[in-house]
Amino acid sequence: MKKVFKNTAKFDENAVNLGIKEIILQENAASFVANLIRQKIPLGSKILFICGGGNNGADGFACARMLQGDYKCEMFLNKKISSNLAQTQLDLARRIGVKTIARLDLNEVSCVVDAIFGSGLSRNLDTMTIEILEEANKFNGLKIAVDMPSGLDLDGNLRPICFKADYTIAMGALKLALFSDLAKDFVGEIVVADLGLSHCMFANKNEDFVLELEDLKLPKRDLQNVSKGDFGHAFVAVGDMSGAAQMTAIAALNMGAGRVSVVGENFPELDMQIMLKNDFSGADAVAFGMGLGGKELVFADLYDKKTVVDADMFYKQEILEFARNPNSILTPHPKEFANLMKIANLEPNLDANLVQQNRFELARKFTQNFPCVLVLKGSNTIIAQNGVLYINPLGSNKLSVGGSGDVLSGVILAYLAQNYEPLDAAINGVLAHSKTALNYNDNAYSFTPQDIIKGLKCL
Repeated sequence: MKKVFKNTAKFDENAVNLGIKEIILQENAASFVANLIRQKIPLGSKILFICGGGNNGADGFACARMLQGDYKCEMFLNKKISSNLAQTQLDLARRIGVKTIARLDLNEVSCVVDAIFGSGLSRNLDTMTIEILEEANKFNGLKIAVDMPSGLDLDGNLRPICFKADYTIAMGALKLALFSDLAKDFVGEIVVADLGLSHCMFANKNEDFVLELEDLKLPKRDLQNVSKGDFGHAFVAVGDMSGAAQMTAIAALNMGAGRVSVVGENFPELDMQIMLKNDFSGADAVAFGMGLGGKELVFADLYDKKTVVDADMFYKQEILEFARNPNSILTPHPKEFANLMKIANLEPNLDANLVQQNRFELARKFTQNFPCVLVLKGSNTIIAQNGVLYINPLGSNKLSVGGSGDVLSGVILAYLAQNYEPLDAAINGVLAHSKTALNYNDNAYSFTPQDIIKGLKCL
């Protein structure tokens, strides 16, 4: 689990206040980029640096100077020089022979380095920059973004396009914008450059986190003298569309729940291990909402239980009772979340697109107002509680298939039934769900919810 920050400008300021000159931070940044290029590109190759006029451009100028001689480095200036450090670095690069070109030329280039804008972009790109990025994105060689791909703003939105990097080298610390759903196809592999300060120097009371596979904790069965009752009784409510409840129940069974029961009349006999019940008495945790349709539940029977709430429930007023319960986990996709925010009177004019453009702050706002755990599904699913975000960057397009969310609910339900804390259940459930797709080696388009369930056995 790594810390991630919306804006790291304050950290650079703190470093300067400690006596570390800004040019030293730039030298460390440029050195990190240069070392990556040395690892990936043969000596003697041509490297093109597309540079802005500010400090991001200065990083590019410094890197070009470091590589010149071992490589054929060229600099294309997209903007007029606007900082003293940029002018200093440009002069130094020119002094040792780095060539400045007047027009963008990708002929015989092996690597393009984007050093136009860093993490401070807050406006739409001008026409010239858009044209440059469109041309650069057609390039088939290695593409590296310095700090953030140019065109990506602090909220992770495109302004209106973005450099498409193979590697993004985040300077000093991870930036939240790099993990938006909209950024996922543009950032490539994200690497953090050490600027000469330990990451522990980037402390913050309100820090968020990016999850890693190493954070996944699978259910443990260390003791031998146990029974099924030691691993929880998970219940699933069956709605009008019983297939959704089937997948949720089977997933819970395969993720370690000791017993799984369903409550509903139209559930076909599927597995002798899944029991049919008339009510929710005896449940350690309950999942409902998936495939609910017009089916009515006695919600009062569920208010005091640990719950995983999904799908059709986000169109019912009763959802707020579960949002007020810290033992509830709500798992909406963006359209459902937009409706949830309306019911909660937090954002009356949302739609799915607006949710995607403001995922981080909306997830934060909702969980600052309600104590439940939120799982906002997406390419980079967000788990949130009490205004703190835990972002899963391991999502895959393989999971973009009907029923995937039903299986996720079952996986989280199993953790909850086995007495994991709701936040831990959500984090581990999301990571386990993602890892099944990462482990799948056949065609991405052939992945099904049944493959997720099979994959749970192999974690």
